[in-house]
Formats: sequence, C-alpha cells, structure tokens
Amino acid sequence: MSLPAAIFFVNADINEGIRNTLMNQLFIDETLTDVDFDARVQVEPEYPDLIHLNGIRIMVLRQNFRDLTNRNLADVVMFVKQGLAAIEKNNFGPPGLTFPIDRINMYELLRYVGSNQVVILPVTATKPPHACGHGCGCCLGGILAIEASDSSGVHCPNPDRESNNIDFINRK
Repeated sequence: MSLPAAIFFVNADINEGIRNTLMNQLFIDETLTDVDFDARVQVEPEYPDLIHLNGIRIMVLRQNFRDLTNRNLADVVMFVKQGLAAIEKNNFGPPGLTFPIDRINMYELLRYVGSNQVVILPVTATKPPHACGHGCGCCLGGILAIEASDSSGVHCPNPDRESNNIDFINRK
C-alpha cells in the first residue's frame, strides 16, 4: 500500500529535533524552505500536481504565516510550538485541531482537512439499534465492529465483576 501524497506547511522556527520528529511521523520525502517552494511553483505551476501524481510528501518551512503566497497549494497547514501541532482546517482560518507532535498521524491530518488523498468514511445520520441491549458503549454509530452486530451480547464488556455476578458465584 502506498502512502498518500501531501504538501505540509509548517512554521520555520522549529528546532532540529521537532523537524526530525515531523519528518519521521509524516514520512516526509523532502523538506523545503518557503523561498524554494515558491520558486519551484513559479517556474513550474504544475509542481503541486507533480507532487501528488508521484506520491511524494514534502514539508515546506514557512518563515511568515501571514504571507499567504501559495497557501492554497498546501494540503495541511500546521503551526508547531512547544511540542504541539495546531492544524488549520481550511489553510487560512484559526486552528481547529491540535496534536502532540510525537502522536501526529498523517492519515488523521489528511482526513481532518478533507484531502482527496485518503479515504474519508461517511457519517451516518442516525445511530443503529443497540446490539447488546444495554448501554455499555460497545455499539457506536457509523461503521460498527463485527462483534457489535452480534445481538447475543457475548462481545459486550461485562459491567459486573465475577465477584458481583450471582450466576458466576452460584455456578456448579
């Protein structure tokens, strides 16, 4: 399975350790400065399309987040500070989601911003009937686990411990 292609914009004032963590967590193929990226786009306007067609992930280090040059070309725009990455939903607005950088996940980031590079699962309008018959939380809306579709309740967690279960205590 190939990894999704993406262009990540990150603030340039991060240290080398955070940069390396992001490169490992997001499987970055190349890191560019904003000047290099903008120059490549100016010479070849189809550069972002080539990135996506070739399945490459690049990280562009932006010196100034107020500069909106080529901001629409980014798949994900994030501001990293003190070990947290604040993700901007529409590349221009305020942060909408924040992750610790050591737990950042490329797929979650791309799903959050609505990228066409990853599968985005549909959200169901109504919750299905509770499969196990009691509100244990094992049956969630949307896509259910195979176990949750079992109406016998075998796969539901037992809210009673063995020491409180009368049938277990009185077994023969």
